[in-house]
Amino acid sequence: MVLNQDHIGRSVRSSEPFAVTRGDIRRFATAIGDNAAGSHDPAEAKALGHADLVAPPTFLITAGGSVQSGLVMDPSLGLDYRLVVHGEQSFILHRPVVAGDLLDCTTRIAGIRSAGRNELLTLVTDFTGANGPVASATSTLVSRGTAGERSGRSPAGEDEAGSDAEGGHRGPRGPRADEVQAGDELPALEAALWRGDLVRYAGASGDFNVIHWNERTAKAVGLPDVIAHGMLTMATAGRVITDWLGDAGAVASYGVRFSRPVPVPDDDVGTLVHVAGTVTRLLDDGHAEVALTATVDGGKVLSAAKAVVRLTS
Repeated sequence: MVLNQDHIGRSVRSSEPFAVTRGDIRRFATAIGDNAAGSHDPAEAKALGHADLVAPPTFLITAGGSVQSGLVMDPSLGLDYRLVVHGEQSFILHRPVVAGDLLDCTTRIAGIRSAGRNELLTLVTDFTGANGPVASATSTLVSRGTAGERSGRSPAGEDEAGSDAEGGHRGPRGPRADEVQAGDELPALEAALWRGDLVRYAGASGDFNVIHWNERTAKAVGLPDVIAHGMLTMATAGRVITDWLGDAGAVASYGVRFSRPVPVPDDDVGTLVHVAGTVTRLLDDGHAEVALTATVDGGKVLSAAKAVVRLTS
């Protein structure tokens, strides 16, 4: 079914603030394999300059998930979620998200356009706290094979999924700016994903799309097998950055494009994701841009993956 363009511009706001708890942050960090002390131990978080446990940058997908569902699950939009894979995702963080935050979330449909046989649905979510804007997220969902005769961009266009913003908070964290140079390589990561990891991530994130746990349905809609959540792949790759920084709260922005799905077979081996990172340039005010590569079996699963981070002065 072709997506209903009348939905462009529609928005939904959370009925009540999303209360970020220590349990939420610990559960999410555990689900993505992030053992950073600041996301598990309040004392360590405070030593980094945070009021409480600090959330990994992709945690915001959890806070905004139910609001997004209010738009994408509307039957009149015409979206069959079994046909959906993640196309692009970016986050801009004006400050870190910490336990105790109350986040108001507003999501709008910024655009619907065709790309070959597929349709691209772009959602923009803004997160605000008691003292103003906290973050924004841009999600592009791919509805596979539903474009029909439509081609070209929607009249409303789309917001760019960028990752060039720089937040404003300060504190003792991460590598010193005078110790970092363009071209520096971050310690690489090899992470295995098993079916159990998909279950854990579904529970922590609230994303229970059937293609992430039901092999029969995944293959029926043309996928090679059950696939990892795109956001789990993104979060796994992001560990290279947060491990290097020593502080999830030092990420000012992070964005990726999903190149291809990551199948996760029902076996004892799982799927091995290889991630590498490089400092591509130094920015003003102690910021740096980092580029990531993530591959499975030699094939790229993320492209245009980059983050802007704050370095210790």
